[in-house]
Amino acid sequence: MKNSDMLKRYGMFIAGVIFSALGISLITKAGLGTSPITSLAFVLTFIFPHSLGVFTMMVNSVMFIIQVVLLGKSFQKIQLLQLPAALLFSVCIDGWLRLLSYWQTGGYVGEILMLLLGCVFLGLGIALEVIPNVLILPGEGLVRVIAGLTGWRFGHVKTGFDMSIVASAVVVSVLVKGQVLGIREGTVIAALIVGNISHFFIEKVSAALAGWIPDYSEATDAMTS
Repeated sequence: MKNSDMLKRYGMFIAGVIFSALGISLITKAGLGTSPITSLAFVLTFIFPHSLGVFTMMVNSVMFIIQVVLLGKSFQKIQLLQLPAALLFSVCIDGWLRLLSYWQTGGYVGEILMLLLGCVFLGLGIALEVIPNVLILPGEGLVRVIAGLTGWRFGHVKTGFDMSIVASAVVVSVLVKGQVLGIREGTVIAALIVGNISHFFIEKVSAALAGWIPDYSEATDAMTS
């Protein structure tokens, strides 16, 4: 593969990380709960004095380990780079949240609009991470592994995976705090629509970029089937 093609792939992946972090930050800033993939990390911020980015890195590390266990000898060493990618992702979340701290939503309608905007950015970010087929964040990486092992559609696996993370966050919150914290209607909405949004962008962006990065269609076919 040409160096220019690799630069395109990694550039797209990094853009996906930044967009995903922005999406999560917008969803969280909306005040209707955080995104499903970070719901467990968000609940932990109510229990321990650390930022969402710190706990996001911890949760992603666990997801990375699960990938290694599921794939066994099939695990590709290049995917070790998921860990520094997850670190960039976590730093971007904290950075975006600081920048967005000055943005006022202006009531419930504004909160809903910010939530939906965050879902769009998160879905786009996931698509830009998946399409280049070089790296992927541990959360989506685990979804891809499960989809690959089962043959299930990526978007459907993503939705089910997000709902399971939300369920674990609720359990931890109730067991430790005696009530549900950080999980609201926005979390459920994001869980139901981000998977399909990402699937939509995977199809549209792949079609739009046909020929820009040679021989990437095989990877995206696996995500859209």
